[in-house]
Amino acid sequence: MYSCCNCFILLEQATLTVGDDSVPQKIVNIAEALDNLELILGKDWLEENLKVIKDGQFGQGGFGRSIDFSALGIAYIAKLWYKGREEAISIEIAGGGLPGRYALTAAAIASELEVVKDCVGWPAKLAELKDAQCSLKTVHELGIAAGYAQAGQVVDFTRPLVRDWLPPCAAGLFISHGQDKLTMVVCVEIKTLAQGEPGNVARLHSSLERLLNAQGLAKSGRDVIQCRRTVYLYVGDIIGEAEALLQYWSNYPDIKQLARDTAATVLVYTTGTILTKHELAYVRRGSLVADNQALLNKGIYIPDEIMTPCPKR
Repeated sequence: MYSCCNCFILLEQATLTVGDDSVPQKIVNIAEALDNLELILGKDWLEENLKVIKDGQFGQGGFGRSIDFSALGIAYIAKLWYKGREEAISIEIAGGGLPGRYALTAAAIASELEVVKDCVGWPAKLAELKDAQCSLKTVHELGIAAGYAQAGQVVDFTRPLVRDWLPPCAAGLFISHGQDKLTMVVCVEIKTLAQGEPGNVARLHSSLERLLNAQGLAKSGRDVIQCRRTVYLYVGDIIGEAEALLQYWSNYPDIKQLARDTAATVLVYTTGTILTKHELAYVRRGSLVADNQALLNKGIYIPDEIMTPCPKR
């Protein structure tokens, strides 16, 4: 059973065993995190989305109703907030219970946005987060950025450009500064990229190869920044089959070839909620692409973490 308690959004580090691995654990206060998500996104913007949702339901709204958020043009982050709030209110009315997956996911993402909301270039990322076409990709990108920021690196969203090689709804970039090195981080959402075109993984290879090998992609004034290249490929949210999913994509021929052709560090990762030890947890797991030796460079974030609700005291 869980309830609102006076703990910080992110509490002490702990460990939770998932399978055979010991995964870093973070504790989230769901009610507090949802409040912070509202502050980050803006009450006015959320109320505008809420009005669209209610109008789309002929003004009825209410719990348990089937809502086609995509047809209404609602951004993924707004959908997450709406359904997370709905679940949290239902639990409060019932007098307690396990948190819902939307509430926990929204809280986990809110805690990561707290980490990156003061980074250089944040206003542009916030705009992408609110864009219905780019919201899902941006949520994943900011989760990776939070991993770098929490490791003490400086995240900069201002310099890189996706150009026309990859659709902005499926790819994003940022620069990470750490240990006297710069890393150009490319985040790609494969599910969005491949919609309606199964052969798009080959296109991904071609586009990323051109992108990563382009001269002057990241510039400071007129000087080309020399930086190592790291690619994160989000491959799905089927966390119950995470290991099989990661193994499949980390051995995918086109992706392995991408790592060889660009000398970039390439990782695949997945996210989702899982019921473990009688509690719901939000998990992000990642894996290095097979035969990729570029990870010998230090300072590469490998997704491997779990977030659980703040327990009742």
